[in-house]
Amino acid sequence: MKPTTYYLAFAMLFLYAISYSQHTKLDSIVNTTSSISDSLNIDLAADLIYDLSLKEKFEEGLQYSDTIIRISQKIKYDKGVGKLYNEKANIYNQMDQLFDALLCYDQAFLYYGRVNHTRGLAITQNNKAVIEQRLGNSEKSLVHLLEAYSYYEKLKDSSKLATTINNIGNVYAHLKNFESAKKYYRQSLELKRKTGSNTIGSTLHNIAIIYVKENKLDSALAFSNESLEVNKKENYSYGIAESYNALGRISFIKKDYQKAKKYYESALFIGGKVAYKERLIRTKLSLAEIAIKTEKFEEAENYISSAKEESKKMNSTPLLLNTYDLYSVLDSARGDYLNAYKWQKQYKDLYQKHTLKETTQQIDIVKSRLENEKKQQASLDKQKREKQEAKEELFKQKIYTYVAIAAFIVAFIFIIGIIKARIQRAKYIKELNQSNQVKNKLFSIVSHDLKNEIHGLDKTLNLLKEDVISETEFKEIIPVLSNSTHQTSILLNNLLNWSKSQMKELKASPKDFDFTEVINDKIVFFTSRASQKGVKLINNLTDFTKVFADKDMCTIVAQNLIANAIKFCKSGDTLTIHKEEEKDIMRIYFRDTGIGIPKENLSKLFSDITLTTKGTDNESGTGLGLKICKELISLNHGTLEVKSILGQGSTFCIQLPKNNIL
Repeated sequence: MKPTTYYLAFAMLFLYAISYSQHTKLDSIVNTTSSISDSLNIDLAADLIYDLSLKEKFEEGLQYSDTIIRISQKIKYDKGVGKLYNEKANIYNQMDQLFDALLCYDQAFLYYGRVNHTRGLAITQNNKAVIEQRLGNSEKSLVHLLEAYSYYEKLKDSSKLATTINNIGNVYAHLKNFESAKKYYRQSLELKRKTGSNTIGSTLHNIAIIYVKENKLDSALAFSNESLEVNKKENYSYGIAESYNALGRISFIKKDYQKAKKYYESALFIGGKVAYKERLIRTKLSLAEIAIKTEKFEEAENYISSAKEESKKMNSTPLLLNTYDLYSVLDSARGDYLNAYKWQKQYKDLYQKHTLKETTQQIDIVKSRLENEKKQQASLDKQKREKQEAKEELFKQKIYTYVAIAAFIVAFIFIIGIIKARIQRAKYIKELNQSNQVKNKLFSIVSHDLKNEIHGLDKTLNLLKEDVISETEFKEIIPVLSNSTHQTSILLNNLLNWSKSQMKELKASPKDFDFTEVINDKIVFFTSRASQKGVKLINNLTDFTKVFADKDMCTIVAQNLIANAIKFCKSGDTLTIHKEEEKDIMRIYFRDTGIGIPKENLSKLFSDITLTTKGTDNESGTGLGLKICKELISLNHGTLEVKSILGQGSTFCIQLPKNNIL
């Protein structure tokens, strides 16, 4: 037998021994853990499951996670349950099952919250932000990152703060707000240099990518070279591969295909060592692009074919869509237009299935979260009842102790106790009925409004699939589908915030911030929707607009008011946002020239009466948006007022304090 064969056999035997050892340890933990005193076993199990995920033994990792979660719940080790759910979510993330990952992160956050484990809460929020960003939900991602930031501030963890700030820059980069992205990247870079972080290269790379997107290639080249140099010093293989990828992209844009190929091949070689499959596949597709440009069609086909097979193994629909698209480009370049058309058709079919699946999974997440909130409320009610019953029992014992001394006083106290108990029971019954009413309304809206939006989209896609309508006709109704999707997004946000307000979970965390920044972000967010309807957005907030309030709540209010204005405007109408400032008060006005509000409906806007009105493009709603706005502003010691003339438009005015009034 050759020496190489000996080495290979020895390596396989060594890996098998490690794997067998991990399974043996996990089985031992399952069999021996029986009480909270064995909590160290649970922590060890979480680390072993993490090791299994590194070896891509995902199914085994999931099975052990479920088994040990049940044991942890049985011995009431909540911190351990949170850690295990976090590891289970990480496995789903690696498997590209993002919605399952989100549900597990929600559970991890719930259990960490029970024991007030700040670091666990921060880690979970960061992980949820990454998932939401991958799903394209940048607004949600930003909310999670800001939560993580606040937790790391409490922990005074500068290293994690730097990473979180870097991730905030990633969100702004995705939103194409490049100036904000660069601002946060530079803050992260400064903090990393102060703390001596070994991830400086990744932030330099992020700045380089922004300059690539801005087509400022000289700046991009400088940052990419610096990133490569830092990563080489740190011997950080993944970072080196990313830097080579960036340099390859810059050379590709400059049409220096030979240099681009050299960089991408280096990235592929280095990346193969760290086995980051998604990036390796994208690198192969980049090499295929270069091969097409240089008319090396056979080489391009080899790269695309390899990328396609690996995308299928990963079960990654986005990557598979990229391979279909590049196959179409390749066949077009070769003059095989019939094959190119077939690839385009496969691309469209897969994209439609993927979009419908994602929408269905998002609805499942909403339902799951509502169920979790319902279970939490039921658990709180049970604890209150048990506590009250314990108090009553203790009270009775005291009565029996003193009955011989003061019968009259004991009788009087007993009667008072019964009255109090009945009042408390009546109060709990009333709260339970209110909770049921909230639940019924939530499911009514989910099953009616939300279901109608999704069914409408499904029917339209089926018409196209069954060739009932042509591709040209489908393109004509794309704005309608976009409007429907937009309205569904706003509906979900309002629905979740309204449910929290009904459960009395909304609490303001006011601080000084610039309202202009919020409006600027929302103008960017709504520009596309406004353009579709022909509505002009005019933002007269050009300088610093200081208010003292909860920024997240004000962001929700601004989003609802702008969406509401666009909803009731026609083509040619305008929405103007401006401010009036006094010594201690800031007023922000949202004035539109839309259809206005009838006098009889003005008094119902913020009342308990649910008022829903179709928009000018037949947009639907739940009647909850303005109520949520009113409540959020009130929580921040402000007011929300409206004036409207039917046929001429409406003006909503937010009044907020400029300074802390408490």
